Amino acid sequence: MKILIVMGGFFPGKKYGGPPVSIDNFCSLMKEYACYIVTHNHDLFETEKYSNIDDGWNDRGNCKVLYLSDSEYNKRTFKKVMEEIKPDVLYMQGLFQSCVFPCLQLAKKRHLKVLLAPRGELCAGALHLKKQKKVPYIYLIKALGLTRNLHFQSTSEEETEAIKKWLKVSDDKIHMLDNIPSIPSKEYPRRVKQAGEGRFVFLSRIHPKKNLLSAIRYFHTVQGQVIFDIYGPIEDEAYWQECEEEIKKLPDHIHVKYCGLVSHEQVHEVFSRYDAFLFPTLSENYGHVIAEAMISCCPIIISRGTTPWDDVDQNGGYTIPLTENAMWTKGIQQLVDMSSEAYAEFCDQLACYIDFKLDISQLKTDYEAMFFAM
Repeated sequence: MKILIVMGGFFPGKKYGGPPVSIDNFCSLMKEYACYIVTHNHDLFETEKYSNIDDGWNDRGNCKVLYLSDSEYNKRTFKKVMEEIKPDVLYMQGLFQSCVFPCLQLAKKRHLKVLLAPRGELCAGALHLKKQKKVPYIYLIKALGLTRNLHFQSTSEEETEAIKKWLKVSDDKIHMLDNIPSIPSKEYPRRVKQAGEGRFVFLSRIHPKKNLLSAIRYFHTVQGQVIFDIYGPIEDEAYWQECEEEIKKLPDHIHVKYCGLVSHEQVHEVFSRYDAFLFPTLSENYGHVIAEAMISCCPIIISRGTTPWDDVDQNGGYTIPLTENAMWTKGIQQLVDMSSEAYAEFCDQLACYIDFKLDISQLKTDYEAMFFAM
């Protein structure tokens, strides 16, 4: 089976968030199939071409990637690619990417099977951003019949309901499947923490949807010696300036630092340095970064009801409603106050939880069943 994936960005980019992780892991899992990726030749919000790519198809071992300049990233090139490789399935990432409309037009004309993963874009926490542009677009692609006969990948009940609501899709066209998590290439030693100290990390895009500003505010009344390190691309400069102003208001015993970007290969090692991952996100259809933290045995404090990981609560993590600011501060303080023994037990609970949740062999079986059912 040949699977063509057209997406906005892919590795070696560092700023495109979860979709490159999802797709790279997908290609590794489905390595006996022929996976082709068409994407931009530069990172998000940049124009400089990646230095370590070639013209034409780049063989990454688990897939072949065609990197295009902005002028080449268009319907004409997509058509040429489809004519060249003759894919059995078109696998689209996101609904509001610039490649989606022309690719759906081409797929409709060629009677090509399409699987579309909205990647959380239809969930309430994400859709409300620029909703005045997104809703007319949804109505347009429906009116043109571009969503007819499409199949959709959902990773949560919320996303399934959102697909039904906005695209009027029947149950048999929606496949609820987890994304494929990244497995670390090596095992990193666990941190040994002391009571009264806490090392916290935020690792994600710096954008209102990821809610870093709230994360900073939760530390105002936390006691103890605390480090809070921030990693990720700054996508919204005005929002980051708000965050910087809030950081200045924190007491002296709360040490906050922006640490820049992290490559995908470094993520597990980074998480292994911290006592907890703080992530009050507004919406995640899966949350690769959450899974990566847990696989790295880094306890998590995440928002309740906005990710598919609510059942981690008290299993090596806390899930807290976004409206309960005092509970967030309490959760942070509990981690700071934990003794080394209590923290080790908390990490053991997390290891048991994530081992139970992730069944890679079953995921592969489920993905294969989905593609052959289309």
